[in-house]
Amino acid sequence: MNNHPLTKLLRDCARLKFYNDNRIVLIFWVLVTLIFVIDSWVSNRLNNYLIFENTFRNLTHQQSLYAAYPAYHEDANHYGPVFSLIIAPFAVFPNWFGLLLWNLFNCFFLFRAIQTLPLSEEKKVIIGYIAIPCLIESMLNQQFNAGAGALMILSYTLMNRNNGIWSAMCLVLGAFVKLYGGVGLVFFCFAKNKPVYIAWLIMWSVIFYCLPMLFASPDFVSHSYLDWKDSLISKNMQNIVGGSSDISIMGFFRSLLNYRAIPNYIFLTLGAILFLLPFNNIQLYGKRKFQLMILSSVLIFPILFSTGSEDCTYIISITAVGIWYVQEYNRKMKNVLLPILLFITCNFPLLLFPGFAKAHPLSLSILSFPYFIVWIRVLYLAVRKKYHYAEDQEMERLQIIN
Repeated sequence: MNNHPLTKLLRDCARLKFYNDNRIVLIFWVLVTLIFVIDSWVSNRLNNYLIFENTFRNLTHQQSLYAAYPAYHEDANHYGPVFSLIIAPFAVFPNWFGLLLWNLFNCFFLFRAIQTLPLSEEKKVIIGYIAIPCLIESMLNQQFNAGAGALMILSYTLMNRNNGIWSAMCLVLGAFVKLYGGVGLVFFCFAKNKPVYIAWLIMWSVIFYCLPMLFASPDFVSHSYLDWKDSLISKNMQNIVGGSSDISIMGFFRSLLNYRAIPNYIFLTLGAILFLLPFNNIQLYGKRKFQLMILSSVLIFPILFSTGSEDCTYIISITAVGIWYVQEYNRKMKNVLLPILLFITCNFPLLLFPGFAKAHPLSLSILSFPYFIVWIRVLYLAVRKKYHYAEDQEMERLQIIN
C-alpha cells in the first residue's frame, strides 16, 4: 500500500507543501538570527549594536551623536538623529538582551514587509529563501539594513493599498534614518492623489525632524543634522581614498581600472540617467509588473551607487533580486544569473582567501557586479512594454489580503 503510486504522489505533494510555506521560511530566518546573536555573545562582538544603543544615551545627554567614543565602541554612528529613538526601546535592556531583541526586530520587520508584496505566496517563499545568505551578513553585523529595506518596501506596498499616510511615513522615516530610503520618492508617480501624498510627506518630515526634540533641545537636534551631513561626507571620502573597502559598483570599476580618483559624480550621473529611463513610460504606471520592477530598481540603485555600502547592506538589494527572479520570464537568465549572484554573495573570496581578498580590493568589490547585471535586466524589463501587457492571469486575479 505504501508503494502505491497515489500514496507516493500524496507524500511528494505533502513534502513540497512543507517547504513551500512561509512559516518554514520564517523559522529559517529566526534560526539564522538566533545563531548569529549567540555567536556575538560568545565572541563578545557587539560593537555595532553598542554604537547604536549609545546614540540614545548621547541624545538625552546632548552629546554629539557622531563623535568617536572609544571607551564604549569602535567607529562612530552614521545614522540620522531620529534613529536614536528607534533604538531607544532596545537600549533600556542589558546589551546582550537588547541585541537579541534588536536582531529579531529587524528579522521580523523585513519578513513581514515581504509578505505585503502583491505576489503569490509561492513567490514570497522563493524571495525568502533567496534572501537568506544576505540575512546572515545582516544579522552577523547587527545592522539596521533589514529594517531600512522593510521601510522601502512598505513605502510602495502601503501606497499600493491606498494607505498614503503610512506609505509617506515609511518613506520619510527611512530617509531620515538612512538616505537610501529617499530614493523611494519615485513611488510618488504611483500615488492616486498626489497633492495629498505631498502633504503627508511634508507632515511626516516635520514630525521626524522635531521628534528628537522631545529628549534634547531644538538647538542640539538642529546642529545634529549638520553633524550628520559632515559625518556622511567624511565617511564617503574615507571609503574612496582611505583604507575602507568600497564594494559599490563605483568601487568595482575603480578597482577594475586601478584608478581610485574617478569622481563619484560621473558614476552617479550615469546611474541616475539609467534609473530614470523607465519613467518615460507614463502609460505603464498602473501596471503591477512595472511597479514591481521599479521597486526592485529602488532597492538596488542606492546600494550600488553608495560608497558606504557593505556586504551586510546587500540585504536590501537581495530582496530586489528575489522580486526580479519571480517575475523573470527568461528561464536561462534565471538559472545562470541567480546562482552566480548567490555564490558571490556568500563572500567566498574573504572566506576562502582572506589574505588575498584584503590585498586585492577587486576580489571584494566584485560583490556588486552581479547585482549590477540584475539591475540592468530589471531596467530592461521595466521599459519593455510587451512584458507588461503580456497576459498574466495570476497578476490579474491576485488580491492583496495581507
